[in-house]
Amino acid sequence: MKNHSRYSFILMLFYWLVLPQGELLANAAQPGIWNAGGTVFTMLYQEDSLTFKKVQMQQERIYIQLYKGFAVVKGSYVFKNTTNEYLQFKMGYPVNGIYSGGANNLNQIILDSLSQFKIKANNKWLTLVRENYPKINADAQNIDAFSDNWKVWQMQFAPNEIQKVEVYFIVNTNEAKIRKGYNIEKRNALIYLLESGSVWKNNIEKGEFNIQLMDSLTLNSVQGISEGFGFKFNAKNQIFAGQKTDFSPTPKDNLIIKYSEFNENFLFENAIKQTNELFTRIDQMSQIPFETLTYANIKLRNPYEVENTFEGALPGLLTLFVIFAPFIIVFFGVGIAVWAIIKWIRLKKNKGE
Repeated sequence: MKNHSRYSFILMLFYWLVLPQGELLANAAQPGIWNAGGTVFTMLYQEDSLTFKKVQMQQERIYIQLYKGFAVVKGSYVFKNTTNEYLQFKMGYPVNGIYSGGANNLNQIILDSLSQFKIKANNKWLTLVRENYPKINADAQNIDAFSDNWKVWQMQFAPNEIQKVEVYFIVNTNEAKIRKGYNIEKRNALIYLLESGSVWKNNIEKGEFNIQLMDSLTLNSVQGISEGFGFKFNAKNQIFAGQKTDFSPTPKDNLIIKYSEFNENFLFENAIKQTNELFTRIDQMSQIPFETLTYANIKLRNPYEVENTFEGALPGLLTLFVIFAPFIIVFFGVGIAVWAIIKWIRLKKNKGE
């Protein structure tokens, strides 16, 4: 029994010292997409909470251009003040932080990846101001801000007013990791969070989502896109087109795109030097008459799927080995003992004859 305890201790010590503990624990984390590019906006103050449900997002049109290492996004929204009241509230996002959304699979966005954000309402650019210690609304509980620095803007609505709001931004997509069990893939990934849109009054009447492949990317460069959008593909313009109607966003409605390979030499700073040109391109894209294009049905893969590898299976196999090794040692020990006893009895019997 002492030998059994000694062997168990030695095996556990080997497992503890040789295996990289931090990486092992990280690999065993929640499945899903980590460190993706994307953004989330939140209403900041609790006193505005009654205002949110008085404004309805009637329509949203999202335009995305994917490049190797980054993505450019333009969002066009139609909001309506459904009351006879004058409404105003503040919205914003943390300059440094993460957002952890999703359901069974994590949808984690590194907000530091957001760059060059700008917004206009009724064709007038809104001023973004920096604020410290904003009193975060309960709807923002999934945000972990790493500093007190937020970018904030003021929204105002006259009674029964309908406003067109447009946002532009660029995000780094090159740092994403897709996890499933102990398997990890490094890819480019963009998450457009629809779940945060559930704060508005009633359902969103219509959402249109158009994704264009740039930078020599092709259909084969895309490893997965979220289901539920009915995406079809126009090969001439390299555009995915999908939509949703009459929906109140939940985590399963988030738009996730996994594409291309991780590029260790990519510099996001070089990409944002082209901001004016990139925003001009996405404005041109938004003018395409998408309804006149010819689309083909395509089979899209699950963006959460990860290729099984030996490296991914190894930690699990080692864990099983550590659990069952003592029993295996005891089994072989008993087997050797039984063999030795039988051998001894036969030798003794042979000598007696």
